[in-house]
Formats: sequence, structure tokens, C-alpha cells
Amino acid sequence: MEINPILETRKEELAFDDLDYYVIKKGLCTGCGTCAGICSHIEFEDNLPSVNKIYDPYCSSCIQFCPQFYTPFSKIEKTVFGTTRVDRNLGCYDHIVSARSTSDSILNVCQDGGVVSTISTYLLEAGIVDGIVMSGISKEDPLKPVPIVATMEKHVIDAAGSRYCVCPVVMGLREAFEKDIRKIAIVGTACQVQGIRKVELFSEDHYPFDIKAVIGVFCYENFLYDDLFKNFIEGELEIELKDVKAVKIRHNAFELHRTHEINSIPLKTVYKHVNGACTVCRDFTAELADISVGAIGSTAGWNTVIVRSKRGKSLFEEVIDNNLLLLSDKVDIDNLTRMAHYKKAHVEEISTEAAKFLRELGAGEFEVQVYGLLLSLNAPRLETINEILHVSSDEIEQALETLIERGWATRVTDPYTVSHIYLPEKPEIIINNGMKKLNNKLKQLKRSVLSELTSLYMRRISEIYALKE
Repeated sequence: MEINPILETRKEELAFDDLDYYVIKKGLCTGCGTCAGICSHIEFEDNLPSVNKIYDPYCSSCIQFCPQFYTPFSKIEKTVFGTTRVDRNLGCYDHIVSARSTSDSILNVCQDGGVVSTISTYLLEAGIVDGIVMSGISKEDPLKPVPIVATMEKHVIDAAGSRYCVCPVVMGLREAFEKDIRKIAIVGTACQVQGIRKVELFSEDHYPFDIKAVIGVFCYENFLYDDLFKNFIEGELEIELKDVKAVKIRHNAFELHRTHEINSIPLKTVYKHVNGACTVCRDFTAELADISVGAIGSTAGWNTVIVRSKRGKSLFEEVIDNNLLLLSDKVDIDNLTRMAHYKKAHVEEISTEAAKFLRELGAGEFEVQVYGLLLSLNAPRLETINEILHVSSDEIEQALETLIERGWATRVTDPYTVSHIYLPEKPEIIINNGMKKLNNKLKQLKRSVLSELTSLYMRRISEIYALKE
């Protein structure tokens, strides 16, 4: 199956150095683990991938399958769902319901309604998969998430609950490969789902996995474990972690649950420990999954379930037919949509000072705003810009045309959807060209204005000297 033509033409040249330059050093690595999952020479250190000395410098797999370098959403949607999205906030889906597990053993340990754990155990017990790549817990540190391959119900039960920290889940592919586990499912956040979809759809000749299900979990952002738990909570706040049974985020607080006590930390104080790459992610509901699960939109103790693909629908119906889940139609879809839209609209804005400088180069206020969006977004289409700015498409198109004429942006055609996407020109080029134009304009003004002023000065020179005397 074809991949991005840019990658196709350059894949012989691309290597880990490119991943390091384009993703890691630019602070865009989400820690999803896809690169390490497909390459045994890559390990994770301090939540970031690093490569050992014996790696193949001509292998391009790590960057080809990195979701942060290029993820052809429209192509994947057409392949997985048979269509591209209509709902700009929630992506493609068949239906949305609220659900809750009927298993007491799962409900005793789960975060909300236990739907992910229930589906996972069903996949294993029904023999649909031999292993599930998912986030588990470290034996040395029960609050630290690590990638695991669950092969029995106990593994799933032990892994239940949320930990809200970066975990290279897709790295679990390596363990599955080494243990000769080929029929697998994966449970992951949006970035992990994007990585596994690229592996699933674009690498069948290299990585012989039979992926039976991709289960996505809602995710707004993840924290860096050492920064949050070790340095801040245990270090600065001096709160011991050894007896913590569960971690929850609710009521604008980060809660540490113990047997008979809850330590509540104001949520605003922990935001500085968020993984930086999460702030540019725009996918709240894991839109490329077969089934997406989270808490937003449902009452306490229940899960919101977005059934997306035919494969996901068939799996979910099997779980229901086996009486493993209770269903409810009480889903606040407006709230779910609002949260998804907020994450899409939450893009990094350029500073007031930078905007003012760009206006000095001749751009209008709205053009500067649109250019700032192009810098923050990943090759957006007109619809993407429209859903953020909430202004008419005509107004946005006019601003884009002006930016293109100025040389501040370019318009290219997405080879998969034959629709236009927009790319910003490098700020350095824009500023240098703008400064040249300003200097040329100032030189022209200097010649004309200086001549006029000098002539006026010379005509009045005698009067000026007379006044001085």
C-alpha cells in the first residue's frame, strides 16, 4: 500500500537522524512508542526515543511510521471506515452509547465503567486475539505506566485504571513479535492509535501482525511521570506515593486515592508537567480507532462508547450479546463534542509582539491570525481553519490568497483526498524578505523625502542663521 509520496521519494535517505531532527528535537514526540515497537535498536530514555550504536543508518521505518511526522488521516479514514469524516469534532462513527461492565471483578478496579477491560478480556477469552498491547504498571513503581502484552484476564485486571502519564504503548509490538504473538489488539490514546494504524495499513510486508481490534481511549493530555510524581508530588509537596491505590482527575483536582484517604492537588498546579507535544494534539477521542471509550458525556461509573468501524461494531455487538455490558442512551453528546472541539481549537498562538511585528511588514490583522494558525496546525484544510476561527469560508479563503500572494504560504493538493491543504513559509524567510522590502522602501523614501526637505531647508537657511545670531 502506498505511503506519503514525499516519504516514498525520500525513504532511502530518511533515517533516525531525521526523526531526531523533525520530531524529537522540535518537542513533538508524544512518546507513543511506535518507533521502538518496530525497531529493536530504539529504546526510550526520559520519555524520548534514542538509538543504539549498531542501528542501520539507512533504515527509515522509525520516521515513516511516526504519527507526528506524517499521518494521512483522510487516507486512513477511507481505508478503515470506507468514508471520510462528516463530524469534524468526533470523526467517523456508527453510533454513540453509554455502557458499564457487568463484571464485579472489573468494576472493583476500573476507572469508570470498565468497558475497555471488559472488551479486552472478551477478546482474549473468545480466542479472537492471543495478546493485547496496552498500558500496564511497573513492578517497581505501581503508578508508572509501562507497555505490556496482556495474554490473560489477570493481566487486564491488573492493568485497569488510568495513570495519566506518557507510556510508549506501541513499543509492546516488539514483545509480541519476540513471543511469536501475531493475533493482537491494541488499547491506546490517539497518538498510539495513529501509530498502530500506520503500522497496520502501510507495513504488511514487514511486520506480520494480524490486528483484530484497535481500542482508543479519550485523552486530553498526558503528564511526564518523573516530573509530576517524583519531582513535584513526592519531592516538592512531600506526599508519599507508596500507598496510592488509584489516580483520578475530577472536580478540577488531581486526586491520589489511598485506602482511607484522598490527597487532592489543584489541577492548575500540575499543568506545567504536561508533555509538551500533547499541547499540539487535536484528537481527543482517538478518531482512528475501531471503538473509542472515555468518561466525558456519561454519568459517574459509566463509559461513553463511540462505535466507529464495521469491525468495531461487530465486536461491540458480540460483547453485548454475551451480557458483558449494560447499555444506556443517556449520553451528553453536546458536552463530548464541546470537549473534542475545545482540544481542536486549542492551538498555540503567536505573541502580541510577534503579531505586531508581522503587521509592520504589511500584513493585515486577520492575515496574521491565519498565518499563526498555519504555523500551529499540521497542513490544515480550509475546513479545519474554519472550525477554529468561526468565520466565513470566503473570508478565510481571501486571507489565504493574500498570504500566498505575499509568499507567506503555499497551497498544495493532498494526494489522497485531492483537496487543498495549506503550508506556512518559514518565518525566517518571511522576515528577511519583509526587511528587504522595507529597506528598499525606506531608501526610496529617503531619496525623495530627503530631497524635498533639503530643498526646503536651503530656501530657509538664511532665516535660520539669522535667528541663531
